[in-house]
Amino acid sequence: MDGTVTKGKPVVLHGHTHVPLHGEKQTGKTDPNSKLKVTLVLRRSRELPDLHSEFGGKHPRQRKHLTRESLATEHGMIADDITLVTRFAHECHLELSEVATHRRAVVLSGTAAAMERAFGVTLVELEHPRGSYRAATGNLTVPHELSGIVLTVLGLNTRPCAQRRRVHHQNTVKPFWTVREMADAYGFPAKHHAAAQSIGLIELGGGCHEEDLQKFFSSIQMPMPAIRWVAIDGVQNSPAPKHGIQQFLDVVEGKLKISEVSEDVLAAAQSTVEVTMDIELAAALAPGAEIVVYMAPNTEQGIYNAVSKAISSDGKPDKLPCALSISWGEPEIGVSEAYINCVDEVLRDAAMLGVTVCTSSGDDGAMNGSTDGKPVVNFPASSPHALSCGGSTVHTALGDDVKESAWNCALHGLHGATGGGVSRRFGAPHWQKEQGVPLGPTGRKGRGVPDVAGPADPHRGCAIFVGGRWCSSAGTSAVAPLWAALVACINSTLKARCGYVTPLLYELSKSGAKPLREITEGNNGFYKAGPGWNACTGLGSPIVQRLIEALRG
Repeated sequence: MDGTVTKGKPVVLHGHTHVPLHGEKQTGKTDPNSKLKVTLVLRRSRELPDLHSEFGGKHPRQRKHLTRESLATEHGMIADDITLVTRFAHECHLELSEVATHRRAVVLSGTAAAMERAFGVTLVELEHPRGSYRAATGNLTVPHELSGIVLTVLGLNTRPCAQRRRVHHQNTVKPFWTVREMADAYGFPAKHHAAAQSIGLIELGGGCHEEDLQKFFSSIQMPMPAIRWVAIDGVQNSPAPKHGIQQFLDVVEGKLKISEVSEDVLAAAQSTVEVTMDIELAAALAPGAEIVVYMAPNTEQGIYNAVSKAISSDGKPDKLPCALSISWGEPEIGVSEAYINCVDEVLRDAAMLGVTVCTSSGDDGAMNGSTDGKPVVNFPASSPHALSCGGSTVHTALGDDVKESAWNCALHGLHGATGGGVSRRFGAPHWQKEQGVPLGPTGRKGRGVPDVAGPADPHRGCAIFVGGRWCSSAGTSAVAPLWAALVACINSTLKARCGYVTPLLYELSKSGAKPLREITEGNNGFYKAGPGWNACTGLGSPIVQRLIEALRG
């Protein structure tokens, strides 16, 4: 262990190439004296056991989940690796800010000039309608002695790597139903609860006003839920002003033209509407559950830190969430390979720990803003370790008799459709190989998206209260918290963690239990809904009581 770390020839760390946003413009070099923080993700001390042989289609009570302590000690970082990284930081005039053993992460801080020298890149500043950000140009390198030790470097690039598609739809009618009516229609037991469960919400900016929550839960005669806010990299609960939220809702409802409101006001208001919606739906559908809101910056580093911290105590006592709800995403071709790999690895950790990760499949149909004319799915919805949630339009709901089609408002002069298709980054998982998933846009087999569905059409949305005003839930952003809440209720009922439930749902869909309602009508602009799994609504929407009984049995 003697000698310097930087003496060997630098090794290129592949997968870190900046993925430009269409229309971005370079404005100059990054100030060499500006202060930066980067997160280095290190290798494991030992590989995880095979996920599918551990769980497969097993009942939740048969699954042997890891503990956070065993994940950190048996599969965490190697002490000698930390020593080498510490020496590297010292030689490059970087400060060791944090060593997070539970997350295999080391945080370094220093000037932009020092970072450029340490990693062999040039840092530049960029402008785009989505904001200003930084990017690293050139091949990112690490010293030869750190090759295979440092897997990912996050924080040099600050390009926004997730977005919620804004749904433009005019003349929206009042909310179709209340949260209780929706729960009844989907079969949530009348006296269901999620006591002792914790639901994590991963949010990228915005926030909510407490008085909105008080009004909402008072209206449904439910006590205020326990809500805990966790700031990631300094991002706090920062709701938009109420007048800005009201302007946004006026645009959504066709009372104002989008050109009459500034982009900044719309973006801030939309983030607040989304955060408020996530909290209200998750808490209302899972009474008694603690809601933990992780507020993070919309960067590769911020998202990785939020998701990894949500499932890791980093040595501090904290309740492990039973489910995470992630209501955002970005087309797979729009983010770096390194980011996809490290976040997918965290989602695998979540599965091994017994945490169900519910992700929205996107609100822009199968094409999803594609830049090459071919369908593209969202990440992290495309991760095989997530439960990907697509969207439906509810046409009728008489008792528990729900009639649905794939959500696609484009047929009515509106814009918004459920995301879905075939991954370009992930191969076909074994539990989808007999589901008729078509070949992907590159001609290869891939992971089909989504897995399940729920109500996403704003014309048939659930009543939420935000900015002092009632409005309708909208998008697959509303489906992810619904499924997270459902998982919390199931866990509470079964007194066991569903955890990596995705393969099990595919097993149950082939049984006589039929716990999911197939959605066979509609399309998402490229793929058509149909019997069995489809690339619009997956296996279908939940028949909750039937799903609970199927899992119980």
